[in-house]
Amino acid sequence: MNKNSLFFTITLFFIVLIITAHLIVYVGYNITKQQQIDLLVTKYMKTLHRVEKEIFKDIRPPLLNPLTKKDKREYIPPPPPFIFHNKIDYKKFNEELNKYDMSIALLDLEKLESNSVVLAKEADWTVFEYQGYNYFLKRTPFKNLLIKDNIKINKKIQYIILLTILFNIVFISFYIFIIKKLKPLKALKDNIKEFSKGNLNIDTSSSGRDEISDVSNEFNNAIIQIKELTQSRNLFLRNIMHELKTPITKGLLISNMIEDNKYKKSLDKLFFRLEYLINEFAKIEKLTSKNTSLNIKEYRLIDIVDEALDLLFLNISSIELKVNSSAKLKVDFELFSLVIKNLIDNALKYGNKKPIIEIYQNHMTISNYSEKLKKPFTEYTKPFNREYEGSQKGLGLGLYIVSNIINLHGFNLKYKYEENKNIFIINY
Repeated sequence: MNKNSLFFTITLFFIVLIITAHLIVYVGYNITKQQQIDLLVTKYMKTLHRVEKEIFKDIRPPLLNPLTKKDKREYIPPPPPFIFHNKIDYKKFNEELNKYDMSIALLDLEKLESNSVVLAKEADWTVFEYQGYNYFLKRTPFKNLLIKDNIKINKKIQYIILLTILFNIVFISFYIFIIKKLKPLKALKDNIKEFSKGNLNIDTSSSGRDEISDVSNEFNNAIIQIKELTQSRNLFLRNIMHELKTPITKGLLISNMIEDNKYKKSLDKLFFRLEYLINEFAKIEKLTSKNTSLNIKEYRLIDIVDEALDLLFLNISSIELKVNSSAKLKVDFELFSLVIKNLIDNALKYGNKKPIIEIYQNHMTISNYSEKLKKPFTEYTKPFNREYEGSQKGLGLGLYIVSNIINLHGFNLKYKYEENKNIFIINY
């Protein structure tokens, strides 16, 4: 998937959103769980303190306070808490615990420690979870006391799981909804690509009522209008070229019947010029109609150069050829010969020495000794450029045709000026 695409961004956003939601639920659950444990420990400690106070409120002896610095009587340390005293009445103690929904646990401590889950632990206490109940173990140097919380644990993990599943369902449903709404946009993009390749037989109409459907319908209307204009243009060009060829042919026949004189030469020049114009317009119409079907086959590049020279009625001695590789290209032989022919023709017209053609494995160059082009090279690939191809030498269509044919083949045309040479480079 394209990392810059809208669909990738939306997918990534929802993945991050789902992960974030899970993290929030997980962290929130752990924080809540810790808070609950803290509350439980506080509850158990307070309960023990209250029970102890209630049981021994009448028999607890007063504790001796430490002496001040002026009092030299021996200090007697306080006895251990009565709650852990050997003489404790466990029955009464248990009855007091029952008031707080607790009781003294009769479980074996080793069994509890090996089979339970430790929820929290400090040096003098531990909270266990065992068979759906919480147990609180209070440790002292004198004795251990294990208390059972008789309130059954309300497992909230199932609610957390349900909440997580709900989050997933909501996010995934919303993601599917958005992707479904944006799906026509991908189809529109694919149709635009086809349209850019010259395919006018596409339908982007949509029955939806959102903005994407509106754009699709407007684009479809534009395609219909362009298709009608293109058909009208092609029909006009073909008709006018057909109509012009007839009088030109007749004119040439009549010119041949006239005896040689200055008027005959002028007529011949005029009719040949008109015929050249018609042929050039036919080439442009074919290339720009976007309906050109290339007859691609593999050919030796040297054979294509020979064909270009034949089109110019030249022999190999008219150029300087340097073959550095026996390169083969998969091209339309007729059209690519026209490319080489136009570049050689321009090199002959505007150069003051033989054109130089060099063939390499990945590119070829056609050079001529001349002045550097005055404008950026892209300006010369536009139609009817008279600066490079003046009206006396051409129509300014040579490089335009060359550029279009090279683009059709998926190659590219570059230009540079070195050592007093205009160098045209075809990368294939």
